[in-house]
Amino acid sequence: MDYRASKDSFLIRLYKDENVFEALGKFAIEAKVTCGTFNGIGALKNCELGFYHLDQKHYDRKMFPEEAELLSLVGNLSLLDNKPFLHIHTVLGASDFSTYGGHLFSADVAVTAEIIFRPLDLEIHRGHEEDIGLSLLQMCGHDHS
Repeated sequence: MDYRASKDSFLIRLYKDENVFEALGKFAIEAKVTCGTFNGIGALKNCELGFYHLDQKHYDRKMFPEEAELLSLVGNLSLLDNKPFLHIHTVLGASDFSTYGGHLFSADVAVTAEIIFRPLDLEIHRGHEEDIGLSLLQMCGHDHS
């Protein structure tokens, strides 16, 4: 992984065979960022995707071991238990030009991943919401009424 800072963002390059989550977690710690958004393109392999069923509070998960074009990586960084937490969704393109996507649980870089990270001047934590069954963004001090 390599990255460079610009005025209001970072350009991150992930290398062949790097684990996406390990590399981006390392980036967050090294760059001392705790909140922001990701967008990226490239190629991935060994992807585990999920679809969340709210009524069951359960993810269906599926592995896609083959190489795929990373058509869209969209996600955010926040804190869970005071550690960087990455929430990423993706759309992948297969060699037959079909597409598939979902919540990204894990992936390795097949060729490269080129990612833009835009930090937000916030410290946002995640907290478990029982009615949803997930740890969601908590906007501390924000009144929802």
